[in-house]
Amino acid sequence: MPDDAKTGSTIKSLVKALRLLKVFTPQRNVWTAEDIVVQLGYHKSSVQRILATLENEGFLAKVTPRRCEYRLGPDILFLGNVAEISLDLRSVARPIMLDLVQRAQETCYLCVADQGQCLYVDKVECSQPVRIVNQVGQRNPMHCTGVGKALLSGMTDDAIERLVEIRGLQAHTGNSITDRARLKQELDDIRRSGVALDNEELDWGVKCVAAPIRDSSGAVVAAISLSGPTQRFTPATIRRLGKDVKTASIVISKALGFKPATEHPIGNKILTVGRDPN
Repeated sequence: MPDDAKTGSTIKSLVKALRLLKVFTPQRNVWTAEDIVVQLGYHKSSVQRILATLENEGFLAKVTPRRCEYRLGPDILFLGNVAEISLDLRSVARPIMLDLVQRAQETCYLCVADQGQCLYVDKVECSQPVRIVNQVGQRNPMHCTGVGKALLSGMTDDAIERLVEIRGLQAHTGNSITDRARLKQELDDIRRSGVALDNEELDWGVKCVAAPIRDSSGAVVAAISLSGPTQRFTPATIRRLGKDVKTASIVISKALGFKPATEHPIGNKILTVGRDPN
């Protein structure tokens, strides 16, 4: 393969790095720097710089610390899992989201955790003249969104603490949670009820009810929500929509192999999920 890359809108160094990553296959998942030089025809110094950069960023890892043999790193595995989950989720969740929107007449979102934020991977808009619109591919903070708190409810206390250290608890409105103890209490409530609420915490005038989605192991892998303007989200409506969202999340979770009657560890506790504690 030639050492140069296409010009124009491409970035040559990035193209080189991506081509280097593509040499890793199920048939050959370990490469030395020398073998990559031969395979790609890149200069040795160029390969060494790319390898060092990809290793520092977590996309490659040395098989053993003292040998120059490389395999794909943890960040590649993470991104692959996100892509796989998103694809499976959309195909499984889409008909349930359509039914949920038809009954609730509010906009439905499907989200996963990515880079410490909520990543919107699908949506179904309602037909209301006034509705809430987030774009697929958009990211929002986790601590002040219903979907974000639903996702956080499936994380361990240590993982939440690390995320807060990195991302902080920024106030977006006067209702945003900015205190760690208050966030912990709310996540405990979500784990008990199976429903999360955004009470105008990201944007004034917007409320949301959400619920976590679990895979076959019981891990929270996504969240589903209904969002709308505050005037339509009365306490009675929130209770009704909360039940609908929770039911939809359980249906999707079952389609992913989750068994609601089993017990799964959540943080430092054991929670019997899928059962109404009331």
